[in-house]
Formats: sequence, C-alpha cells, structure tokens
Amino acid sequence: MTNLEVALHPVRMKILSYLFAGSSTPQQIHKDLPEIAPATLYRHIKALLDARLIEVEQENQKRGTIEVTYRLSRATSQPEPSSDELKKLFNVYLAGILNSFDRFIGSEQESKSNRHGFSKAIFYATPNQLDEFQKKMLEAITPLLKPSGQPHQMAYELSTILLPVVEE
Repeated sequence: MTNLEVALHPVRMKILSYLFAGSSTPQQIHKDLPEIAPATLYRHIKALLDARLIEVEQENQKRGTIEVTYRLSRATSQPEPSSDELKKLFNVYLAGILNSFDRFIGSEQESKSNRHGFSKAIFYATPNQLDEFQKKMLEAITPLLKPSGQPHQMAYELSTILLPVVEE
C-alpha cells in the first residue's frame, strides 16, 4: 500500500488533519475526536507511523507509562505515483467524499444546516499567485483544524481538488 493510499483512509485523514494544526498525544486526539475509538485510533496511528506520514516528536514518562507526542513527518521524499496509480488514488479520494455526502444526506445535520454545498470555479493565476493563494487558504484553515470547545461548534469537511485546465 502506498503512502497516499494509507493517508486516504477517512480515519487517517482526520488524524493527519488534526496533526496538521500541531503535535498531539493520542489522548488529546481522542478527547477532541471522540468518534474515533481509542483502539481504532492507535491502530491508525500505527499505520501512519509505518507509512512514515507521522513521527514521534517526544516521549515523556507520565504516571508509570510513556506518553508519546506525534507530529506530521518532516520527511518529504515520496516517490511520485504513476498516472494509473494517481487515477486509482483519485477514485479512492472521490469515494471518500461520496461516502461523507451519503452519510450527510438524510441525517439530522442536513435538516439543521444551511451551510453546505459544492461549487466549481476556473481561475487564472501565475505560479507565484497560486502559491500565495494556497498559502492564504492554509493560513485561514489551520486555526480551525482542532475543536476549540466554543458553543455551537461542529465539524465540517472541506475537500479540494486543484487541477490545471486542459483545453479540449
């Protein structure tokens, strides 16, 4: 299984998204993401460690046990997938989005929320402008990646696909 295939699992995507906002222990991740059972969380952390997508930042002795803090891996050298592998991974990604949408439709959240939708836009940018755009998106979303405990706060899923337009 490639690193991208490991990362595209819905539970692992939640863990990676959480760690994107900063280092954390499994206990803190479980506290903020209680829908992930502890045994499930540890199993997926192990898969992410094995794929070298996350790493141990520090280990502390705490009440007779070792508390481990994880962070996103700083290793960046990942082989580029072939076109066929990329198509397969994209289909897995789309299937995850469809699964989330299917769970949402008919749910209690659907009847209560008017803050959902999807859109598509074509825009024009130089490489520098695109870099700046992505940087600003990252800056905007990073503070929202972990629950803050504010009243009425709920989790939202944002999926993005960025592709150059290929003229027909």
